[in-house]
Amino acid sequence: MSLSIISLLAGALVGAGLGAIYLGLLWVAVRHLPQDRTGVFVFVGLGLGRLALLLGALAVAAALGPPIEGIAAAVLGFVAMRFAATRLLARATLEDRAWK
Repeated sequence: MSLSIISLLAGALVGAGLGAIYLGLLWVAVRHLPQDRTGVFVFVGLGLGRLALLLGALAVAAALGPPIEGIAAAVLGFVAMRFAATRLLARATLEDRAWK
């Protein structure tokens, strides 16, 4: 069975969307961590939210039964979003370093 370019692109976009949501939750959690006592609760709560997101995505993938190429495209989309986010944040915080 062959996959079309459109289905691979859709898998990559779904993976990138999940990556954006995951990294957004992580960013909010890390930003709330330096607060007094409520930061820890927010961090743990959003960690559970990230876990639920990943388990939900795996459950949907298991229920739909996509081919391995579609899963690989989604993983590549997730990784591409991670690289894009870390490059963007590294460039934005380069001038904010206190030790230079």
